[in-house]
Amino acid sequence: MYDRLRSRAARLRGAGTTAKRVGHLISWQRGHELMAVMARRYGAWFAAWAMLACAWPGVVHAQASVAFFYGANPPLDELRAFEIAVVEPDHVADPRPHRRDAAIGASELFAYVSMGEIEPSRSYFRQVPAGVLKGENRAWGSSVVDQAHPAWPAFFVERIIAPLWERGYRGFFFDTLDSYQLIARTPEARAVQEAAMVATLRTLKARYPRIRLFFNRGFEILPQVREMVAVVGAESLFRGWDQGRKQYREVPQADREWLLGQLDTVRKVHRLPVVAIDYVAPGERDLARATARRILALGLIPWVANPELDTLGVGSREVLPRRVLVLTERPEGGNDFHVSTAQRFLGMPLNHLGFTYELLDPRSMALPEGTLRGRYAGIVTWLAPAGGQAESRLAAFLRRQVAEGVRVAVFNQFPVALDAVLAGQLGLETFTAGIPQRVAITRRDPIIGHEFEPLPDRRGLAPIRAGQGSRVLLRVADAAGTGYDAAAITPWGGYVLAPFSFVSLPVRDQYRWVVNPLAFLRAALAPEELPVPDVTTEAGRRLLLVHIDGDGWASRAELPGAPYASEVMAQELLERFRVPTTVSVIQGEIAADGLNRAQSPALEAVARRIFLLPNVEMASHSYSHPFNWDRTIAPELPGASAYHLDIPGYRFDLRREIPGSIAYINRTLAPPGRSAQVFLWTGDCVPPSDVLRLAYQNGLLNMNGGDTVITRSNPSWTEIAAQGIRKAGGYQVFAPNQNENVYTNNWTGPFYGFERVIETFEMTETPHRFKPINIYYHTYAASKVASLNALRKVYQYAMAQPVTPVYASEYIRKVLDFERMVIARDLASGDLVTRGDGSLRTLRVSATAALPDLKASTGLAGFAAGPNARYFTLTAAEARLAYPAGAAQTLPYLQEANGSIADFTRDADAFGFTLRSHLNPMFRLANAERCSVTVNGRAVRPVADRAPPVIGQTSQRHDLDPTAVGREPHQQVVRVRCLQ
Repeated sequence: MYDRLRSRAARLRGAGTTAKRVGHLISWQRGHELMAVMARRYGAWFAAWAMLACAWPGVVHAQASVAFFYGANPPLDELRAFEIAVVEPDHVADPRPHRRDAAIGASELFAYVSMGEIEPSRSYFRQVPAGVLKGENRAWGSSVVDQAHPAWPAFFVERIIAPLWERGYRGFFFDTLDSYQLIARTPEARAVQEAAMVATLRTLKARYPRIRLFFNRGFEILPQVREMVAVVGAESLFRGWDQGRKQYREVPQADREWLLGQLDTVRKVHRLPVVAIDYVAPGERDLARATARRILALGLIPWVANPELDTLGVGSREVLPRRVLVLTERPEGGNDFHVSTAQRFLGMPLNHLGFTYELLDPRSMALPEGTLRGRYAGIVTWLAPAGGQAESRLAAFLRRQVAEGVRVAVFNQFPVALDAVLAGQLGLETFTAGIPQRVAITRRDPIIGHEFEPLPDRRGLAPIRAGQGSRVLLRVADAAGTGYDAAAITPWGGYVLAPFSFVSLPVRDQYRWVVNPLAFLRAALAPEELPVPDVTTEAGRRLLLVHIDGDGWASRAELPGAPYASEVMAQELLERFRVPTTVSVIQGEIAADGLNRAQSPALEAVARRIFLLPNVEMASHSYSHPFNWDRTIAPELPGASAYHLDIPGYRFDLRREIPGSIAYINRTLAPPGRSAQVFLWTGDCVPPSDVLRLAYQNGLLNMNGGDTVITRSNPSWTEIAAQGIRKAGGYQVFAPNQNENVYTNNWTGPFYGFERVIETFEMTETPHRFKPINIYYHTYAASKVASLNALRKVYQYAMAQPVTPVYASEYIRKVLDFERMVIARDLASGDLVTRGDGSLRTLRVSATAALPDLKASTGLAGFAAGPNARYFTLTAAEARLAYPAGAAQTLPYLQEANGSIADFTRDADAFGFTLRSHLNPMFRLANAERCSVTVNGRAVRPVADRAPPVIGQTSQRHDLDPTAVGREPHQQVVRVRCLQ
């Protein structure tokens, strides 16, 4: 009797909501009535069975995580936080780059496939053999598949699965597995459909033995295909969606008990992991978390999101979003936002706070669809009202996002007119006022007056007052006592209106921040204090990179004998200061078919000599050195040829400029076994998206541009550039600092001016470490005595600092890793999980932030102090930071090193790691007074050291002589064993 009842209930309940369609084929009301009838008919026996189905032992493993995202433009970087992410394959053409991360972060994309229904929008809908589509699901406008039709198995395997397999999908989420019940009305008809479905699945498994299947329900056929299935899901356990009424609702207890009984069988009998998919409105994030925790408590894997599954919901992990949408104007005539004011002013503050960002002009570009809650950390506007339909669309978009809990930070002016509806939603009071008289500041927060004192302009005051719950940052009152709130932190975000965001100093052609942008953005976007991925630091020390643009390779130095500048550079800088250096050449300047054909053999010989140096990384600086990339690639413009070197017989060719120049280096100049992989942008360093895309398509790393030139004569954060800029063709990485051209007035003098870059190094170190130390210059800087002396001074300064030297390629990879890294919170433990590609190995927190427990954490070697911050040293692509209550920080740890840490292990009384350094290696340990240290199996003793550790009382420094330990400097195996 039990099996018959369960089978009947399964047939009736099995047509419940699907993770794709989120609707009922059988209404909740009908299901509730059925459960009531069963309870009355079978009395206490059925009640006891239902209670037994709810008794779930244990809790799901903390690492198990699954996500669903069916929307367009899925957040693939954020989805790396999950072991399985189910996506609509029409929105992800190639899943292989994501799966390649599996070796690092164990994450894979599964393709959504509807096995029981086909929608007319599918590309293969019209090719379905006649007779296969037998019924209709009117609620969703889709056709039901007759599983028993003889043409269906081959079509399903060859026309639906095979193309996805060819594109790289290896995991598949099979939905609508119970839709056959819409056309099979008798037990006999259903049995035929089920047998046919099983046969199709076995055909599929025979064709693709390594396929991974994720069932949505499919309880009826699961016993027969158990060995093919990796995981089973079902939706609406606690919270559901009523498609008919278009509303969220709590699942009736009877329905929940039945579903738990089915899932209990899946777990205990079939021993498969189970995912429960529930539905909660995007604005109710706390309810989503509570629902996910209820699911976790039953030993199931949760996913709680909206019915469309186009938001980043809450699972066993919750992504802590780092992405910010910046709404601004695209420069007129520009192909992207590279030279926009928002990019220049907001890029660095957003990056320093740990945010990546997307620049979008809502007047000419489509706004993101769906809700941004959970996917974006917030919206920042740097935009004037546009009027017309564009402003109406933007107003509707902002109203929706604010209603769903997305934070908004407004700079300069509100991007849409504050009508009564929007003002009321934002809790702002607007009023009518003429030009006020005799205005004065009556309230001022410390974050106002950062680089320039606020100067009220009575003609520009907006008649706005912040509402209840707001923190007014700046209030200006007129003679009548009327208050104008020019800046405030509000419950929905915050705003700072002109002229109190920044000011222009036109006589000096400079800008100053009036508001502290870091403090304002932190408060307005209200991110909780999380570890920030940091590209300035490695193993507790500031990064140092040196890179050289190849301009002037053939220039003659003003020295006896008039040697080439490249020869002087090699002798006086590269061979003297043995730090990692990325050196580029311009092919058209030194090759036999270039500008200096007679000197080409000598110039190429110098390049080969330099590229043989063990501390040099090769790079290209193009073939003809485009001065303006936009104009150079547009040959139809008059005078376009004047925007690159005028090489006889050369017609501009992008492929020759980028992959061709790299091929020339590898073919003609590179030592055996080495190859160039870095392209350094030339001229204005503003490559259009298609040019940037070409570099990435050829597997090249890229850098240059940015213009970080803060000095004591221009001491503004507006002169510190972002880490780079996201374009349609990829991410352009900026040079951390600028070259000697900026400091010598475009190489007109004074030629010793580059020594002022030391000011830039110092002002990007304190009060915050905004940038690494970057010694960046052209080859011709070695052609004059004054500039050569300035370079020596700069090198000496940099080498005297506690640094970790890296090549440009290593820095570039760190920036790209910053853009992709995901941070998530484990819902069960509260631990923070970070996943990257392994290039970025540092997290930064404030100087007063709590420290994770070393014993309970993984992928964490230790901590170091820095300017107003603490730096965590990571040891792998994935780290777990645990903060258990009452944990005592007594374990020894790595305080700092001048290289990267790998192969880190820790057990009860020891830890070990491999230190890879480009210099003679050193490392410092803390809390290690009861520890012995070996390097490459030989005991080493610490030198005297007084550097204070972050936690603990003592630290000890180890300077390694590579000859003493018997290894080359760049790799040392360290083992630390400690007494208990």
